[in-house]
Amino acid sequence: MLPFGVYSIFHVATYTRTNLIPTIQPSQTVAPAAGASPGAKPTTKANPTADMIGKFVKEYYDTSMGLVAVLEIVLWGRLLLSAVTFAKGSWILIAIYTAFVRARFAQSSFVQGQFRQLEVRVDSLVGGQNIPPVARQVWDAIKGGARSFHDVTDVGKYIGGAPAQKKAT
Repeated sequence: MLPFGVYSIFHVATYTRTNLIPTIQPSQTVAPAAGASPGAKPTTKANPTADMIGKFVKEYYDTSMGLVAVLEIVLWGRLLLSAVTFAKGSWILIAIYTAFVRARFAQSSFVQGQFRQLEVRVDSLVGGQNIPPVARQVWDAIKGGARSFHDVTDVGKYIGGAPAQKKAT
């Protein structure tokens, strides 16, 4: 529920800033200063509450979406542990949630970034000299399996043909 709570905070804040505040407190029109050119257009004064909400969203959005991505990955891990221990109903939950996380990975740069960070952290953990080589082999097998799963479940590959080429600048 925590990821949905974080999303809700930002949705409510954005809706309040863009829809409610302008309805409750419309922006004030400021007439041109005395002595300004005759063709000067009046300006509008920004609402300080809307500005404060906008600043909050801008400042904390990226960090919060990173937190949500971490929570989604941790939840998948918890469901995997439930499935491994054969908890009732866990296999259908892990299947459904895996599809959800795969879709999030395809659409969210935050989720992709958190998976990259996870990969780097585990690589550094199993790369130590005091770690048995079997641990590195298991980790490499897990990474290979995850990449194979990613490639097999890439819907764009099946319906859109080849991925779009990046333009050279």
